[in-house]
Amino acid sequence: MDLEEAIKNRHSVRIYKTDRIDDDVAAELQKEIDAINQESGLCISLVRDEPKTFNGLLFKTVVKFKNAVNYFSVSGPVSEDLEEKCGYYGERLVLFAQMIGLNTCWALMASKKEASKGLPDGYRNVISISVGYGENQGVPHKNKPIEDVADLKDAPDWFVKGVECAMTAPTGMNKQGFKFERDGNNIRMITGNSTLAKIDRGIVKYHFELGAGKDNFSWIE
Repeated sequence: MDLEEAIKNRHSVRIYKTDRIDDDVAAELQKEIDAINQESGLCISLVRDEPKTFNGLLFKTVVKFKNAVNYFSVSGPVSEDLEEKCGYYGERLVLFAQMIGLNTCWALMASKKEASKGLPDGYRNVISISVGYGENQGVPHKNKPIEDVADLKDAPDWFVKGVECAMTAPTGMNKQGFKFERDGNNIRMITGNSTLAKIDRGIVKYHFELGAGKDNFSWIE
């Protein structure tokens, strides 16, 4: 599966088979994690065969995770942009996992105690992402009307493609609480200021860049 196929086919999956992530697959994931950590300064780790993080009552009865014993602990040094960076690079890892045949689900409410084990002082776990072999491939999330997200009238193709790709991004509660404004080749993304909104901002930014092409525009705050 290539990246374009991964973007189209990746959906949240909460119910997993009992098949173990073997050492060869784990090595592929670790290689990508190492590259991401070196580039970003984050401290993402792969945790295998650990049932406690997704074992709370909320996950069993409300969110309904099952056999979620593997996950990415997405952490980093405390900073103003930590949540956004975790969203951006976490989604890069999510799509990589999809390309090699795995399924994932972002989970803000997973046990911080378990996911934070081994972190250095000054580092914080932001979110965990379950990973494994899904019982199914999930279902596409519902989309807002695209005109609620951006004005595409007379917009260049790269901007249209960027917005379309952003609409495929996972967001908390599938709210898609983002908008894009364009001034020539300068793009402003408008989101909220909550922890979840900041994570979503990073995820959606990554998707927009994949669709639009990073060389075609610049972000403005």
